[in-house]
Amino acid sequence: MRKFDLTPEKTLDRKLDSERILLEEKRSNSIPAETVSRQGGANPPKVLVIDDDPAQGRLVEKSLGPGFRVLHEFGAPEPGAIDFDAVDLVVLDYRMPVRDGFAVLEEIRGCREDLPVIFLTGFGNPEVSERALAFGAQVFLTKPAGPLEIREAVASLLPRASFASETAPMEADPTASEIASEARSFRATLPDERSLAGRLVRFSAQSVVVDLPGSARLASGTKLADISFHFGRQLLSSPSGFVGDRITLAGGVVETEVIIPGLWHTVEGAFAGEDVSDVESTPDRDSGPPVSCGLGLPERFRSAVHELSGILREVEHEVSMRRPPSPAPGNLEALRRETEIVEGVSASHGPRFWDAVLRFETAADEVLAAGLGREGKEFARKFLFPSALCSPFLARVVERPIGVPGDYGMLGQILGNPWEGHSLYGRIVNSWILGCGAAEAYRYRVALLDREIRAAAARCAAEGRKTRVLSMASGVAYEIQRFIESPPATGSAEFVMVDFSEVTLAEARRQFAALGALPQGVSVEMHQSSVLDLASRSRGAGGLAEGAGYDPGGGYDHVYCAGLFDYLSDRLIVRVVRYLHSLLAPGGALVVSNFTTRNPIRGWMTFVMDWELIYRTPEHFARLVEKAAPGAQYRTETDADGVEVYAIVESSQ
Repeated sequence: MRKFDLTPEKTLDRKLDSERILLEEKRSNSIPAETVSRQGGANPPKVLVIDDDPAQGRLVEKSLGPGFRVLHEFGAPEPGAIDFDAVDLVVLDYRMPVRDGFAVLEEIRGCREDLPVIFLTGFGNPEVSERALAFGAQVFLTKPAGPLEIREAVASLLPRASFASETAPMEADPTASEIASEARSFRATLPDERSLAGRLVRFSAQSVVVDLPGSARLASGTKLADISFHFGRQLLSSPSGFVGDRITLAGGVVETEVIIPGLWHTVEGAFAGEDVSDVESTPDRDSGPPVSCGLGLPERFRSAVHELSGILREVEHEVSMRRPPSPAPGNLEALRRETEIVEGVSASHGPRFWDAVLRFETAADEVLAAGLGREGKEFARKFLFPSALCSPFLARVVERPIGVPGDYGMLGQILGNPWEGHSLYGRIVNSWILGCGAAEAYRYRVALLDREIRAAAARCAAEGRKTRVLSMASGVAYEIQRFIESPPATGSAEFVMVDFSEVTLAEARRQFAALGALPQGVSVEMHQSSVLDLASRSRGAGGLAEGAGYDPGGGYDHVYCAGLFDYLSDRLIVRVVRYLHSLLAPGGALVVSNFTTRNPIRGWMTFVMDWELIYRTPEHFARLVEKAAPGAQYRTETDADGVEVYAIVESSQ
């Protein structure tokens, strides 16, 4: 089991959370029993974060500052793996692989009744929070918990711990080179003409929240001019705004709300002429001079965009009017009240939103048919981004921190708690987007692949041999993780994962490490290679030519590749399917898939998410499979709404 020490770094780190470097402690499964100062003193209090998400450890570290030592255990370890006498406080997540938070909490209370525990739950689970308190947690926090909430919770449990001053002097502005590399850089000018520079944290309907290092002296209401901020490759600007609420942490203000009145109007033309393509072969990505936003677009489309924007702003206003004051940590009644507001507003406005989406989709088809895709994107983003980017899922899709549509972070959010968000309004929008048919199709995909892997394992177990499984364009392979979390009673499996992105494979290694020890008879290998490169090279007797990438060999009982063909031409699909089919052992099966023309949010994905796919009918996709593997037996199936089609192709005995 890996453990990470998140002690504060000496140098200013402005990389995105996904790129920050964690220092791995090469030690045994138990935390070393060093001298611990329970309530401050010479040695800083030790806070242990038990959570399978590395971002949570970094958030706790940043929230508490240098007066604490933060340790991170990825996932719930096996019983007895941690010496809880060596720490002063535990931040414990509820949902984790291997064991959930209640099992760990029960272990903690079995060996230390006095150890303070902060329990993390997903929003909308007051029953879970109440149960956590009954199990012995002193405080619960709902994810995503903000820095101030974390700080207040820790302060309530370790009252004599040393927190850094909240009135630190202004620090020097970051250098231009430090900010220029940021995908979320923020700049503005103060009344005395000093420049502010920082990092965009999140959106609201009429404001942005930014990290402005060392800005503790900024007072609420301070006017700002020449505001500009990047989001991914896109630049937005506004002539004026002012400082709103601030969240103070160790070392000064790190989160500041900047109010920009009429934000959805100030972004006019912000996306004109921007090429945010990450898939070079995708059509309708030509660069050129800026176009007038909305010029020449059908009235039906413009009306549909305005209707959606109006509904979102109406929901944001209603939630802001009904929201109770921010609750203190562990306030169950406030949590129940917030849950009631979110569920009530969702129930009353959700049907209106989806009715408007249907009208938007009809109008979007008309725009695409007229060849006005680029103009449609500009217009839709101009009016919908400021109200919709509060959704963590939509923000990640648009920003694409690793540059790949459908990356592991987005797919993990689809499988996770839909009520994520930094505000009640953000949680509502996020849950709506993750409740659509396209998201449900991905959840069905993971279940289907898990089912097919288990079927292959059962077949091979009956034959008395190990199952060999190859996942091409694997990502982090949530379906394999499911298999490992709940392995079959009999049989063994050898998994080989191949993906072109080393960043994705690094995340996959982290997630698999968080699962703990692999079940007996199960092995996992990860290799970097592009399936397109592999399929383009002919396989000779000696395997692939030198320099062609990792050669996975052959003789697999199960091969699958899902989430790739939506970006490939017909010709490439035939080539890749033919190559993958050649890797099967006699009696093996290949699973490939493609989104169909029945995707209910095709226009939303294209215009708002900038997530362009090549849609095919099930019949069209089946013909491509037949051409790639002539004579092979195959069957097709879809999810309940027919959003994605799967071809399961068999190899001859």
